[in-house]
Amino acid sequence: MNRIFLNEGKGGLIIYYYNNFNWTDIRQRLSCSFDQQYYVQPGDTLYQLAQHYNIAELSLEQANPGIQPNNLLVGQRICIPLPPCENGFQYIVKPNDTLIQIAQMYNVTVEDILNNNPAVNPYNLLLGHALCIPPSIDVDCPMERFHIVRPGETLYELASRFNIPLEALIAANNHVENPDQVVVGTKLCVPSPMVTPERIWHEYNYLK
Repeated sequence: MNRIFLNEGKGGLIIYYYNNFNWTDIRQRLSCSFDQQYYVQPGDTLYQLAQHYNIAELSLEQANPGIQPNNLLVGQRICIPLPPCENGFQYIVKPNDTLIQIAQMYNVTVEDILNNNPAVNPYNLLLGHALCIPPSIDVDCPMERFHIVRPGETLYELASRFNIPLEALIAANNHVENPDQVVVGTKLCVPSPMVTPERIWHEYNYLK
């Protein structure tokens, strides 16, 4: 068995082994986090997507090898190359978003967001732009692998997502006062996942 089937979902990719895999497709998928994925809608063009995300068309083409710029297919998956966010995570501005709402959602201040995004005009958020959101509770992670808690997430669900024992996740994060109710915006250190021949969990979505 050597073909790999990638099941995409919130938080990463589950990889299974079968026969006859395509390494080009796999490399492209693993290099594109969940937050960077866009699915082509009717009428979309590469030029419009580049304008929407304020990036160069060439950057889009380089991030999507094999793409046909003049023949995008509805439903086609496009990887959007976002600017780096070393100690935080990327948030894509949605309709009617304000910095105050985003700050409240992730338990940070507007000043925290502006410090991480000095080029942002707080009075004119641009739809589709990426904001680097810092953690509300920051810690140093020795393994340099971390995840920042989003609304609705629990340690139990995250342990399952990253394929690690719940006890290991709790032990690596003694700054979490209540494991049953982790605070949104908390930075979690994530131990190395358990790897089995049947399943490999690849956490490119959040571990960066």
